[in-house]
Amino acid sequence: MHAITSKRIRLSDHFTYGRLFRFVIPTILMMLFTSMYGVVDGLYLARYTGKEAFASVTLITPLPLLVGAWAYLIGAGGSAVVAKSVASGKQEEANQQFSFLTLVSMIGAIVLAVIALFLVRPVSLFLGANDVMMPYCLRYARILLAATPLFVLQNVFQSFFIVAERPKVGLLINLISAFLNIFLDFVFIQLIDDAVLAVALATVLSQFVGGIVPFIYFYRSRTITLHFGRPHLAGATLGAIFANGASEFVSEIFHPLASVMYNYRLMHLEGLNGVAAYGVLMNVGFLFGAVFLGFAVGSAPLFSYHYEVKNHEELHGLFRRSTISVVVMGFLLYGIATCIEGPFAKVFFPEDEALLTLTEEGFALHSLSYMVMGLSVFTSAFFTALHNSRVSAIISFLRTLLFEVLAILILPYFFDLNGIWAASLTAEILALFVTIYFLVTKKKEYQY
Repeated sequence: MHAITSKRIRLSDHFTYGRLFRFVIPTILMMLFTSMYGVVDGLYLARYTGKEAFASVTLITPLPLLVGAWAYLIGAGGSAVVAKSVASGKQEEANQQFSFLTLVSMIGAIVLAVIALFLVRPVSLFLGANDVMMPYCLRYARILLAATPLFVLQNVFQSFFIVAERPKVGLLINLISAFLNIFLDFVFIQLIDDAVLAVALATVLSQFVGGIVPFIYFYRSRTITLHFGRPHLAGATLGAIFANGASEFVSEIFHPLASVMYNYRLMHLEGLNGVAAYGVLMNVGFLFGAVFLGFAVGSAPLFSYHYEVKNHEELHGLFRRSTISVVVMGFLLYGIATCIEGPFAKVFFPEDEALLTLTEEGFALHSLSYMVMGLSVFTSAFFTALHNSRVSAIISFLRTLLFEVLAILILPYFFDLNGIWAASLTAEILALFVTIYFLVTKKKEYQY
C-alpha cells in the first residue's frame, strides 16, 4: 500500500473520508456543472420568454438526453475496463482501449443523433405539444441533437480523467464550459430575438469547449496515465465495456423515459402549467442527482482498482465510508431542497401565483426522494466497478423505469396530482429494498 505522502491522489492510495472526498469532489462538481446547462437554459427561457417556451423545452428535453446516454455506456463501462488494464500494468493496452473507445463514442453519437432528428416532431406530438409549443420543441431539440458528439465526448472524458488520475483537469475544463454557457446565454438573449435559439446555441458552444479541449489535452500529453495511441479493435473488449456500462446506460436512458411519462401525464392532468412546474423539479433533480452520480462515478475506479489487485481490506473500508457518505448526503440534500423550494420556484415564475403554488406543492413531495436515492445510485455504479453488470442493470432498471413508471401510471388514480409528485419517492423506496438485498447477498462473494 502506498504511503500518503504525495499531493496527487493515486488509485493505489489508502482512502480516509477526507481523501475519498478530495478524490470524488472534482467529479461531483463536473457533473453539477454539466447539469447546469439545462438549468441555466430553463431559467433564461422562463424569465425572458415565459412559461410556454420553458414548458416546451421541458417537454422535448428527454429526447436529447436519451441520445446523450450513449456517453455513460462508454464512459462508465470503458473506465472500468481501462482501469483494470492500468491496475494490471498493461499501459499500452489501456491506451489502445482508450483510443478505441473515443472513436466508438463519436461514431455512435453521430448515428444516434441522425436517427433522433427524424423523431423530434413525432415525439413532440405524442407528448401533447400544441401549435404554440411545437416550434420551440423543434428548434431546441434539433440544435442540441446536432451537437450530440460534443456532449458525448465531454461526458466520456469525465470518466477517463479519473482513470488518468487527473480529475482536477476535467473539473477545470467543465468549469470553464459551464461559465461560458452562462455568459453566452446572457449575451445571446440580448442579441437574438428568438430566446430558444439563443440558449440552444449557447449550450452548443459551451459543449464544444467541454468536448474538444479534453480531446486536445489527451492527444498532446505524454506525461499522464492515459493518452491517445493506435486504436485497437477488440470485440471482446467492446462486449465487456457494454456489459459493464449497461447499468449506467440503462439508468441514463430510463430517467428521460420517466420524464416522458411525467410530461405525458401532466399535460393531461394540468396542461402547460403542470409541465412547467415539473420542469422546475426536473432542474433541481438534475443538480441533486448529479451529486449522487458524481460520487458514484468518481469512486468507481477506486473499487475497480482495489478489487483487481485483491486489496480486500481497502475495498471494505472504501465501501463502508462510501455508503455512509451517500446516506448522509441524502439527508443533507433533502434539507437543502426544503430550504430552497420556495425561492427557487420564484426565480422561475415570480409573478404567476397559480404556477408558483403548483410548483411548491410538487417540491414538497418530490424532494423527499433525495433522502433515499443515494444508496441505489451508488450501489449500481459499485457493482459496475466490480464487473457485475447484471446486478447493476437490475437495480437501474427497477429504480429508474419499472418502479417509477408504474408509480406515475397508478398513483394519480388514487391521489390525483399528488400521486405524480410522490412517484419518485415511491420508486426510490422500492428500489432501496432491492439495493439492500443485493448488498447483503453479494457481500461474501466480493468481500467488501
